[in-house]
Amino acid sequence: MANSGLDTQYIVGAYTTSPNLYTWNEKSELSYFKALKSLKSIKGLELPFWGDSIHPFDDDWLFNNINPKWNNIVTCIPGTMKRLEIDPYFGLGSKKEKSRQEAINFYFIVYKCVNDLKKRFGENTVTDITIASSPYVRKEFRYSSEEKFITSLIELVSWEWGNTKIVIEHCDAFSSSNLEPIKGFLTLKEEIIAIKEINNKMLGIAINWGRSVIEEKSICGPIKHIEETTKNNLLYGLMFSGTSNNNNNLYGKWSDLHMPPAKYKDYEYLKKRV
Repeated sequence: MANSGLDTQYIVGAYTTSPNLYTWNEKSELSYFKALKSLKSIKGLELPFWGDSIHPFDDDWLFNNINPKWNNIVTCIPGTMKRLEIDPYFGLGSKKEKSRQEAINFYFIVYKCVNDLKKRFGENTVTDITIASSPYVRKEFRYSSEEKFITSLIELVSWEWGNTKIVIEHCDAFSSSNLEPIKGFLTLKEEIIAIKEINNKMLGIAINWGRSVIEEKSICGPIKHIEETTKNNLLYGLMFSGTSNNNNNLYGKWSDLHMPPAKYKDYEYLKKRV
């Protein structure tokens, strides 16, 4: 997402390139954040929520080193995928009530983390959180429902979020062209219906270029999804993650592994879904 004007600034999902995504070295993380803060094109970061914290190792360190003027996003996708590895029913749309309640508890922790950030740096430090309409939908089984997702959204919007918006990041859904989806959450149509049913202005949808391409198996997929959300006045953001239909690359065909937009010689990549 970006501001208009010549000096365009972006919210950057930089966490996947951190030298400390899975191991902790304060010195290298400090150098990394100093480099991020030196970039005038950045207006904020996409901060990943992992299930109990925003920083994978030390929230206090993050609070002490983040640019206090940034307008950030908190994404709940990494923590959601982590929980789905343990419980395939986990999610706001879950048909299993225990798993749905665990998802509500998960998002309440997000709510508290967001409030902690805003108390420290101001209301605009977290512009929105991005959520997922998990769990899985496949040809042979359906772990989620639109009705359960609506029930969960009603509870989420009842909390005092201030100016922070709740945004559904649409992920690839099961369809005739996507018979074996990677994330396979609710369809865009179901997500739109859910928001319109609640009719709350703090809810919106973000289109992820890569995940829409994966779903439609076409670069026209994001355009189709943008047009659909725009038609319903629900498009809140556009983000870019990479994928390819070429199987002869390190990331694989139609992968959801944040493939970079250009070839890098000796580039070390992380083959893990987040």
